[in-house]
Amino acid sequence: MRDVAKSANAGFAQVGVDFPPPIGGLLKRSFDIVGSLSGLVLLSPLFLMVALLVKLSDNGPIFYGHKRIGRGGRIFSCLKFRTMVPDGERVLAAYLAANPEANAEWIATRKLKNDPRVTRVGAVLR
Repeated sequence: MRDVAKSANAGFAQVGVDFPPPIGGLLKRSFDIVGSLSGLVLLSPLFLMVALLVKLSDNGPIFYGHKRIGRGGRIFSCLKFRTMVPDGERVLAAYLAANPEANAEWIATRKLKNDPRVTRVGAVLR
């Protein structure tokens, strides 16, 4: 395995500085925070535009929240821009009852090419 690593880096100078653990961790965390905040500031006009489009499209909530399992099995809340209608299960059931072809597609793949639950803005976001 070492031979592979040596040959992969052959001819290239390796540049890097290893800081001791307390300083290295602090520098990495600082870089993460500054980068994240910069990204949020730069992308905030886009986020605002998407939020307005979601809200104006059908007057439902802007965000969809649910729980996910993270590192170490910890559960955390996750927010996403809403891409489906608020009462999706009811809409899907009514659509499948009225459209036998769509019902067959749903049974076979658990997906629909023209899903009635997806909003117009949601189709672009997906």
